[in-house]
Amino acid sequence: MDRQPFRMNDLQSQTGIVWAYHFDADGVATQVPREQLPGLSPEIGFTWLHLDLVHTRAQAWINEQSELRPAARELLLSRETHQRLDHSSSQAWGIAHDITRDIVDRTDNVGALFWAVGEHFLLTGRREALQSIRKAADAVNAGERIGSPAELFEHIIEYLIDDVTDAVVRLADETDSIEDQILLDRLRDGPSRVGTVRRTAVQLRRQLSGLHLLFRRFAETPSGRSAPEDVRTCATRLLLRVDTLYQDVQAIQDRARLLQDEIAASSANQTNRQLYVLSILTALFLPATFITGLFGINVKGLPWVEEDAGAAIVTLTCLAASMLTLYLLRNRGIIGR
Repeated sequence: MDRQPFRMNDLQSQTGIVWAYHFDADGVATQVPREQLPGLSPEIGFTWLHLDLVHTRAQAWINEQSELRPAARELLLSRETHQRLDHSSSQAWGIAHDITRDIVDRTDNVGALFWAVGEHFLLTGRREALQSIRKAADAVNAGERIGSPAELFEHIIEYLIDDVTDAVVRLADETDSIEDQILLDRLRDGPSRVGTVRRTAVQLRRQLSGLHLLFRRFAETPSGRSAPEDVRTCATRLLLRVDTLYQDVQAIQDRARLLQDEIAASSANQTNRQLYVLSILTALFLPATFITGLFGINVKGLPWVEEDAGAAIVTLTCLAASMLTLYLLRNRGIIGR
């Protein structure tokens, strides 16, 4: 989890700030002491603040930040979860979907990452612990140099894309395994496995689709021309990665759909074979069933009733009728020769 230990003089925790870093002119990060409340307009470099948006004091702190555009403050305080991206001439803000994490590692759930990028700050917030934010903080703690808020934002989104890429690779491996089992006719749990692949692919495609539309708007449409130049450049680079990954997810969806159709066709063929065998058996035993039913009516005049070999004669008659039926079916080509 991305929580800092609480201390009595820990003003940041009391305000809902999970962590705060100050980057100097060379891009070197220093964590702001917990007893200090950082601002959004440092004299040198820039600041990265990460907020716990569930904290009520964090919401009050956001309202007090005059450096933020009113629309950005409104978004950060909202319960919105759809991916979006808006901007002014000097700031950009929005929501991106990220993988959540528990105490140990990532999960399969998706959470909302709220963010705002300005000339001297990057403000991020979440209601659940997120994977890409944790990775970015680990990289900063390891000494990675970041030159600007837009560059740091790009790093965070790249970590997000990396997580999606790992998920896509796992889906591709699972799809290959299912396909191999189908070709070897050894697949027993095919529908459930293919269904899992399709559900995961749909979830990833929705996540990437939102990012694709947002970055494309900034990089390729007139509405993004008034956005900050560094954010537009960042969006152009990210769009290339998202496009490639989006096509990979689409390919997996298409393969999963084809595999599902193939499994359905194989299941239908197996059912048809079973019905075919059952029909042949029914046809073969139908004459014998008729004969035994006829001799079971227990009326006078039945042949071989008084004969000692009557049972044997009836048995041979039943077998002969079944063999005659088999001959007729083979002769007409209804069953294979």
